Amino acid sequence: ATMRAHATFRPASARHRAPASGSKSRAASTASSRTCRANDPRRARRLRFGALAPDAEAVAGDGHEEERDDATPLDNVCFVLCRPQGPQNIGGIARVMQNFGVTDLRIVAPEPGALAPPFDAADEYDRAIHPPEVRARAPLSDEAHKFAVHADWLLRDARRCATADEALADVAFVAATTARPRENLSIADVRAASEVLRRHAANGTKVAVVFGNEATGLTNDELARANLGVMIATSAAASPAASSPASASSRKKRYTGAKGATSLNLSMAVGVVAYELFQAMGEGEVSGFGTRLMTVDERARLADELAGARRSLDVLRRRHGSASASASASPDSATGDSIGDGNGDDATTTSEEDRLLDEKEARAIARVLNAGPIATKDAAVLFQLARRTRSVEPYSGVDEAVVDEATDLFARAAAAGKPRPGNKTVLNHVRETLGLSLTTRELERVVTA
Repeated sequence: ATMRAHATFRPASARHRAPASGSKSRAASTASSRTCRANDPRRARRLRFGALAPDAEAVAGDGHEEERDDATPLDNVCFVLCRPQGPQNIGGIARVMQNFGVTDLRIVAPEPGALAPPFDAADEYDRAIHPPEVRARAPLSDEAHKFAVHADWLLRDARRCATADEALADVAFVAATTARPRENLSIADVRAASEVLRRHAANGTKVAVVFGNEATGLTNDELARANLGVMIATSAAASPAASSPASASSRKKRYTGAKGATSLNLSMAVGVVAYELFQAMGEGEVSGFGTRLMTVDERARLADELAGARRSLDVLRRRHGSASASASASPDSATGDSIGDGNGDDATTTSEEDRLLDEKEARAIARVLNAGPIATKDAAVLFQLARRTRSVEPYSGVDEAVVDEATDLFARAAAAGKPRPGNKTVLNHVRETLGLSLTTRELERVVTA
């Protein structure tokens, strides 16, 4: 009842104040009660695994809580921020919590810098003028909502409390973050602690991870509520040289934004803990497109198809005892987009020199195809290219065009009483007139045709 009364408090200045840009301020909506948002669809996942229902809508007629198919143990996890002072941190925390599925945020008496005017007032020593009870009800700074981006709803939903005891009233297991060992408090690294929290949350226990103020951390009184201390290992904590402030290694590893060498930014620490919890709950799976990769047999068939297409492009090959592979390819198979079963073999026997060259090119094609995994949907394009090339080659007229140009060149030289042009002259002439570069073997065939 106290929390609901606090949450519904809306100062007149917060209700009517508007930013200079003329857009409506979010300060008033920030102070709305959590119970007033029970119908928000984004809160639907909170109603299972023992998480507290905001009101009677979560209670079925038989007195049992309503179960939802999309609920997970993460719904039993809440993050508690004690006296946060940076609006950017608060906004970043909301964003990272939404990314990793933790949607129960509780904020205890924010410092003035995190609040909207006039509640951001502080004395000459930067100490809050308003008591915790007032700061617990005051709207958060617009800057916090800006840094939350699309997770600003989580800030509006956040439970606002005056003390840590109030924020932890319904929590059965408390883990407190700390940068150094504490007496009478078991310490675990963040990964081990996440596993402990997972076991409790999966059994329906409400668990909390408590984070302290950016500058001072958690007080001894707040730490006294914890069942487990959580530490995030850093390079400074693991380095023997870190104990010597004068050493170059220590200076290099020291985090310059705080007094200690093991201190993390608050939003970063929350991100690490949220990620480890997300992984521990078994929800951290990633996957790519569901494309099947080519098998060894399919790679071999594609290599044969491409080698056959390459051979079909040889100029005058058929006139010299080696038929193009296109003679054995049907036009119907050339239009398929899926992996085929053609083998690309030539119908006739080639010369020994051509055979050795064909084998060399086939090995080169195979090496390219075996250089890495190939998706079948990508290979379909290569199959189609090879088959189309072989099927249209008989109708290209390239052989006749090359022979005609060479014959014309020889005829003009003879008519002018000049010597027969050499192979290099023929090669350059064909390149200039047809834009076709001939291999040595092809040039020999053209000259003797």
